[in-house]
Amino acid sequence: MVDFDAVDKMIDIVESGEIPSGSTFNDFAIKFYLESKALPLSKYLRNKGKTKRLPKIMNTRKAGEVLWMTEKDEDTIKFLKRRGYKEIPKLDYTCVMLLRKTDLLSNWTKILSYFEGKGTIEEINNSTRTILLPDEKEKLETFVIKELNVNQKEYDWLINKYSQIIDNKEVGRAIRKLMR
Repeated sequence: MVDFDAVDKMIDIVESGEIPSGSTFNDFAIKFYLESKALPLSKYLRNKGKTKRLPKIMNTRKAGEVLWMTEKDEDTIKFLKRRGYKEIPKLDYTCVMLLRKTDLLSNWTKILSYFEGKGTIEEINNSTRTILLPDEKEKLETFVIKELNVNQKEYDWLINKYSQIIDNKEVGRAIRKLMR
């Protein structure tokens, strides 16, 4: 059973960027994850009108999940020990932006890279994106042009507009609402 009052209090704590006194970020994130794991959190936050800090809240929950799973996974603990950490490293609201829905080792590799100063969060996140080879890009272009039945000029226009939509999240949200 979900304790909605406790979840709401924890959401307020995450939004304020604070950690309860007498608790570490890791402990708080695990408690938040365990309290909210049975809840479709993004839908709950949208219904409550708390979308301003949605990524921060979702990333904190993901941090709790990663920490919770790490405590139970001997391979990940061995990996952290090999990298020089005798215990699970202390996370914060900044480094949780690196977490994705991938395996534990990938998440920890990115976090440890950040701790070791191998790049900013954006650089580390971008370094894990797959870059298309020219041949792959050409095949995808041909596929899109054929499937949408457009010429090269229309395709270029579409790609330009799509880039603008992705860059401007408000426009993207508005278009998604119009498409319903």
